[in-house]
Amino acid sequence: MKVLVMAPSDALPTEAAVLPDERPSRPGVWRAFLRPVPLAAAVLVAMSLLAAVFAGQLSALSGNDPFTYHPEALGPDTAPAGSLGGVSAQHWFGVEPGTGRDLFSLVVHGARVSLLVGIASTILATIIGVVLGIVAGAVGGAVEKLVDFATDVTLGFPFLIFAIALSALFPLEAPRALLLTLVIGMFGWPGIARVVAAETRVIVRQPYVVASRVMGARFFHVFRHQVLPNVASTVIVFSCISLPGRISAEATLSFLGVGVLPPTPSWGRSIGDAISWLLVDPAFLLFPAAALFLVTFSFNILGDTLRDALDPRGGRS
Repeated sequence: MKVLVMAPSDALPTEAAVLPDERPSRPGVWRAFLRPVPLAAAVLVAMSLLAAVFAGQLSALSGNDPFTYHPEALGPDTAPAGSLGGVSAQHWFGVEPGTGRDLFSLVVHGARVSLLVGIASTILATIIGVVLGIVAGAVGGAVEKLVDFATDVTLGFPFLIFAIALSALFPLEAPRALLLTLVIGMFGWPGIARVVAAETRVIVRQPYVVASRVMGARFFHVFRHQVLPNVASTVIVFSCISLPGRISAEATLSFLGVGVLPPTPSWGRSIGDAISWLLVDPAFLLFPAAALFLVTFSFNILGDTLRDALDPRGGRS
């Protein structure tokens, strides 16, 4: 009788091995988000998402919209009249210098563009990275080398120069939010592709995967039922951690003037416009910058919390 001995190369590496009783339970994951800091971050993220969805209703509560000029709220030098950038009962965050547009309406409507582009580009980058990473890790050989070459080229390509050039090539009536989503998403997949490829190389050497392929399982069966479920937690965590960077990328492009065009509100464009008024009215920079900081910081907190909760080797009380 032959005894099957697993070769060391077929065994799951010690640092990647997870015993069944060491896997974090679902209640344990939820408890990690009930701590004060992650809970506050979750509340801020939920509030920002609700503000983006109901931006029209929120700005209507103040009796304003982001496209109406209020010259009566400006002084002789077109700076906001009054303290704190013109904060009043009619304009909760003050008004925009030079135009008198309501800043509260600009901030809540700007959340739509910034969060939409950030979330959509993250989804696009994740899909591309997961597919290419699993294919590279599972097939190997020339396919893996081709994916590695594409990854190196994408990482080495000057993103900002390409985005600026592409913005100049597209007509002004082109949907800028869609263009930003495509550009940021197409440049955002290499990191997750490398992480998924490394995990896939370990998974496909496991005995249950080898046995499945020996029994005639097709690649798509292995992809869907054996590899994808095992990399799902890594993909979720990586996406949450990279999402703030995508939101900041949209703000950066809008700040440089190659994002959404006026009068469409955007946090990055509002911050860019506020730079020229910084010495006259610093309050104009405060609210859009605070919104961008709080949202990106909250997403980072949630990503770190999710990573620690799903890591079975993390600290335990």
